[in-house]
Amino acid sequence: MVKYVVGETLENVQYVINNLIVDNNGATSQIDHIVINPRGVFVIETKNYSGEIYGSENQREWTQVLAYGNVKNKLYNPLKQNATHVYNVKKIVGNLPVYSLVVFAQNNTEHIEAKNVIPLSSLKSALSSGKSVLSQKQMESAYHLLLNNKVDISTEQHVENVRKQQWNVKHGICPRCGGDLVLRNGKYGTFWGCSNYPKCKFIKNEQEQRSISTK
Repeated sequence: MVKYVVGETLENVQYVINNLIVDNNGATSQIDHIVINPRGVFVIETKNYSGEIYGSENQREWTQVLAYGNVKNKLYNPLKQNATHVYNVKKIVGNLPVYSLVVFAQNNTEHIEAKNVIPLSSLKSALSSGKSVLSQKQMESAYHLLLNNKVDISTEQHVENVRKQQWNVKHGICPRCGGDLVLRNGKYGTFWGCSNYPKCKFIKNEQEQRSISTK
């Protein structure tokens, strides 16, 4: 559905890439959609969850409520998922402005407190708002840089790469940049952060890391 809203590549107007898989030190990221227009590079993660979704920007897990409240499921915060995609895109396009957007196809965002999470009905306006900051040359360059970094692999290989990322976290290796994960103290308790901070802002809370390490 998002694919039909964003449309296709139109030279001098926008460049669109759908279902892009990129490599980062042997780990792969599958990005739903990228739109490059004069306002910047937009990295779009699509979710088709039904029911009522509750969550905020900094929560690790969100809650899906179904069957009039009788069923509740935990969902991983899609903003955190898309943060890895944004990181990988920034490594490719350099200093160009890159923005994260999480789009809910069923428009059920009324209980979500996060500015970069929007209903599908607001996607067009989100892509067209703001000042023009990219030239035609910059847009075209970013488009070709991303395509040149596209990895053609099977779904099975991508799943295997995801398992490798989980192995890295378990053994104290940052899955984004390959740096060491070090234990730090923060506002909400202790967490594992990348030794290459602030260049790399990957974090994982201590409890989650302990759970992974015991598997």
